[in-house]
Amino acid sequence: MKTIKELLDEVIDLEGKVQISQAIDFHKGVPTLEKGVYRHVSPMLKIRYGAFGKWINATHGDWLDTKEMESLWNEDEKDERLIGIVRDIKASKDYWEDHATGLFAPNRISIFAASDNGYEMICLIWFDGTEEPELWVYDCNGESRYKDLAAYLQAYIDDDVSASEVKWKLADM
Repeated sequence: MKTIKELLDEVIDLEGKVQISQAIDFHKGVPTLEKGVYRHVSPMLKIRYGAFGKWINATHGDWLDTKEMESLWNEDEKDERLIGIVRDIKASKDYWEDHATGLFAPNRISIFAASDNGYEMICLIWFDGTEEPELWVYDCNGESRYKDLAAYLQAYIDDDVSASEVKWKLADM
């Protein structure tokens, strides 16, 4: 089984030229949607947040750093991208039946990734008695759920490999 670091490196390689910022301090933990509430950084997330900060145009939107996750609490946010993400979070909660943001208390949800111009989003769902949060992933095709970050990254890699194989086989015909 591949490590989280190996999986992250493979996904980054698949994406090509990426816009990643340096890692930032995350000693307070992972911010939830409830203002001032943080979750303990799980082992997989510790590697992810230790490797880099935000990742623009990543898988399922922009991967947020912990400072951006905190900024989702600000009523007077000035960054247009983050304002768009907050707008889409609220719309998903209000208008997307069975969306995680409407099913769980805000202190059980962290926004791992989101888009400011669509409904792509990855929610971390913090359940009691589990070390790693689940990832609930939303895009134009609906939703998918993964038991942890490793399962999500591996599924993403597998889908890309499958798509490449189909393109290669079609080119040979």
